[in-house]
Amino acid sequence: PQFFIPIAGQYSKKENKSRNMGVVLSGLLTGILASRVVSGYVGEWLGWREMFFIAALVMVLCMALTLKIMPQIKSNYVGTYGGLMASVFNIVKSNGRIRLYAVRAAFSFGSMMAIWSCLAFRLAQAPFFSGSEMVGTLGLCGIAGAIAASGVGKLVNQWGIRKMSIYGACLQLVAWATAYLFGDTFIGLVVAIILVDIGLQCLQLSNQSGCIQEMPQASNRANTIFMTTYFIGGSFGTYCAGLAWTHEGWMGVCMVGAILAAISLSITCFNGKRIY
Repeated sequence: PQFFIPIAGQYSKKENKSRNMGVVLSGLLTGILASRVVSGYVGEWLGWREMFFIAALVMVLCMALTLKIMPQIKSNYVGTYGGLMASVFNIVKSNGRIRLYAVRAAFSFGSMMAIWSCLAFRLAQAPFFSGSEMVGTLGLCGIAGAIAASGVGKLVNQWGIRKMSIYGACLQLVAWATAYLFGDTFIGLVVAIILVDIGLQCLQLSNQSGCIQEMPQASNRANTIFMTTYFIGGSFGTYCAGLAWTHEGWMGVCMVGAILAAISLSITCFNGKRIY
């Protein structure tokens, strides 16, 4: 799916790049979150093995649709695969903006993953005592944040990457404050999930489009750098949240999420207005 976002940017008019990338990202995230809902119910009713068989069938259908619909796209790189990978590392070393865009978004993704990685643990405890089907239901709340991505894309050109990054990180901080203060209620968790997801979309879409616009002649390589760093940040957030849950429970998870969002905000603020 990550190929589709740079393709949308590469083949869009300059004034429509962020908007079109937002539409694709919205579809991608909606699918991710909807899958949590489906897998929660299927896992509860049939079991996890059956869910894996269903997922495999869906991927076969996706492959068939991709082969039928996607046009032939010429490569914008000529050379060996080794040279291609070397060029990725050269971009990382030579382009400070791409590094900043990727790292800033990675901490935000880690903040978002903290809540999802420990949500099932929280719901299993008092006062909820809920199973995987409730986790899936709460995934519907995250879809609201995913749908917002299509609207966020229209704002990137108006507000700029720096402002979008500040707003996104601040939304995540508010989300974690809500999760800590009202984490023993469903409404508190719902609000936290929606805010942390919308905050992430502000950061991901603005910074991802910034990476691709930095290297329009190598958009897939710029996106590779962004997404690799992005998922490292998500893995780091998941790992830290798991440790925090083990030692401090829900309060520890909220602290991890807030700290990661604060780091993302600090990166933006300490760089002043040098990065737009």
